[in-house]
Amino acid sequence: MADRLRMAQALSAAFALTLCASSAAQALTDPTRPPLELMSTAAVGAAAGAAPHTPLQSIILSSARKGAIISGQYVPLGGAFGNSTLVKITATEVTLKSDQGLEVLQLYPPMETASAAPGTEGKPEKAAKLP
Repeated sequence: MADRLRMAQALSAAFALTLCASSAAQALTDPTRPPLELMSTAAVGAAAGAAPHTPLQSIILSSARKGAIISGQYVPLGGAFGNSTLVKITATEVTLKSDQGLEVLQLYPPMETASAAPGTEGKPEKAAKLP
């Protein structure tokens, strides 16, 4: 009888410790989730009436098939995506044609070029002398 009582006390103590440990643990965040700043600006842009952004996720170019992954959906060349038709595929962008016109989706955002410091155009960098 005493052994059963000790066993019950040990199990209840272990259960209580488990509950305490799980309540003190922090919630894990998804490391692949975009930063909140980007998500909040996208939500603000959508709320302000900006044109909805159609994400181009991947381009598939092979001898067997040509297509793109747009918003998680595989669209073959000539296939339909919503009210649009996929009419052109390159290595970095696809073109959708609809009644509203052509929409070019880029796989990578356009790069901003920074200008060089004044007076440094065309001059090679000097190599550092090692002691």
